[in-house]
Amino acid sequence: MSETPESLRDLDEKLRAIRFRPARSLGPELFGRLRRGDLPSARRFTPRPLAKAAAALFTAGAALAFASLISWPVGQVVTVDRCCYDLDGGGPADDGVLVLAQRNSKVHRLRIYEDIDSSRSYTAADLIRLDRGGKPAILSTAGQEIVSTERCCLDFDGGGPEDDGLLVIGAPPDRIFMAAIYETGTKDDKADLRDGRPLR
Repeated sequence: MSETPESLRDLDEKLRAIRFRPARSLGPELFGRLRRGDLPSARRFTPRPLAKAAAALFTAGAALAFASLISWPVGQVVTVDRCCYDLDGGGPADDGVLVLAQRNSKVHRLRIYEDIDSSRSYTAADLIRLDRGGKPAILSTAGQEIVSTERCCLDFDGGGPEDDGLLVIGAPPDRIFMAAIYETGTKDDKADLRDGRPLR
């Protein structure tokens, strides 16, 4: 699958954030009608454009409602925006992290941005320092002196608890070569930390 063009990425993220939640009674009502063998009315009518649109919207809503009844094995996809830190070693705390991830699970996209407009969140005016996909990868450092920065413990993956760390490798004052999040664990399982945590 090809990458989304840069000009459409904000729109793509906003559309992916939209969630439809049907009324709780819709599932039981649909299953009840199926059990009873209810059929649609046989009354004939000529659909008008507005009626066609309403029927299409109802069909899409019913499909989404049916999909919500299925138990998916992975978490809901969320966008988490955390600002502001000094992640590039430049001095000011003007860098943010934008993560698209399944709750408490897989990271689909991770961006490090510079908060140019001082909005304390990602906007179209901000400068992207690193934009990576689902797996951590380090860009060539080209012989530069690198520094690593860690931020702990926040909810970077939208899972709820503040049990995530952020690792950033860069070169001051404004280069970022790699970024990843990881689970820090709870106080009860600190003994497992000596074995390390996988980067996501």
